[in-house]
Amino acid sequence: MRHTFQRVSRLLVQGIEAGYFPGAALAVGYQGHLVFEAAVGHAALIPTERRMTLDTAFDLASLTKAIATATAVMRLVEAGQVRLDAPISAYVTASSHTGEVSPTIRQLLSHCSGLPPWQPYYRAIDPALPQVDRRCAVYDAVHHEPLIAPAATTMQYSDVGFILLGELIETVTEMALDAFCTQEIFQALQLGGMGFMNLARPRPVGSSYARTEACPWRRRVLDGEVHDENAWIMGGVAGHAGLFATAREVWHFGHSLLAGLHGKSWLVSRATLQAFTQRQSLPDGSTWALGWDTPTPGRSSAGQYFSPTSIGHLGFTGTSLWIDPVQDAIVVLLTNRVHPTRQRDGIKAFRPSLHDAVMQALQLA
Repeated sequence: MRHTFQRVSRLLVQGIEAGYFPGAALAVGYQGHLVFEAAVGHAALIPTERRMTLDTAFDLASLTKAIATATAVMRLVEAGQVRLDAPISAYVTASSHTGEVSPTIRQLLSHCSGLPPWQPYYRAIDPALPQVDRRCAVYDAVHHEPLIAPAATTMQYSDVGFILLGELIETVTEMALDAFCTQEIFQALQLGGMGFMNLARPRPVGSSYARTEACPWRRRVLDGEVHDENAWIMGGVAGHAGLFATAREVWHFGHSLLAGLHGKSWLVSRATLQAFTQRQSLPDGSTWALGWDTPTPGRSSAGQYFSPTSIGHLGFTGTSLWIDPVQDAIVVLLTNRVHPTRQRDGIKAFRPSLHDAVMQALQLA
């Protein structure tokens, strides 16, 4: 089937030539098989150049929300430790939101909690403090974050809500977020290379990373440490960002999830998985499922050929994962579009074109 992906390969090269990203890795799955892989361009441009390879690990950014945090909450729901329609204050007792009605777990997962999209918590925290103190400082700031709208009245994509979900997981399990995800998700799925880059631990020997930004705040080019500043001040481990993996590892995760949707044994029951991957329409018109997005008709990053029941997510660093359970297709596109600067926006138009070309190559258009 490789010859049918010639246009896809050309598009990846054109994306580099247009300056959308320095390099990219692509993994395509179809009918249970990895049918195409490609690595093009550069994993690093400065301070020295390094070519992209299939073994390059990427900062997945907000794919963390879907792959790690939403899956961890699935495990807790399945075990009866968390109820989707219970308020977050039932589990995280310090979470008061200045006396307002506390959003539910379902509302946090579907981005209608009323919490703001983002806050620069890192600016008020001394990086020299111990990691545990920095994490507590961020959680405390989130606890005192006023809602910008009553819960369930508006869709507002929120990093803040997923930071709170990360705390939920740690509180209920009495385990560090990275330890729980490693044990209950990554190791359980035999994804040994996927994981958080905890800044308190040595980097894995021999690993190669796609560099991200020449960060003005940290005053260095980021290589193997999380790009998101709030996740960084928390030590590289957070509910909204911090996960690293190769394109093949992300495909393996998607493949296992898709098998679960088709009734095969997975981390949770098929019923729980279906509940999390169905569009919630909270409020009416929202495309969000629980931790996952679904295609927006006519303007989805997945292009025009993914089925309406598909699920996916994007990451700020230039990453994406889309899974189509009807057509049994998976597309993983990982780029380092924020290297050496985040001032690139061409990927927004590039993504749907790339996905359309993939689906045409699979004869699913």
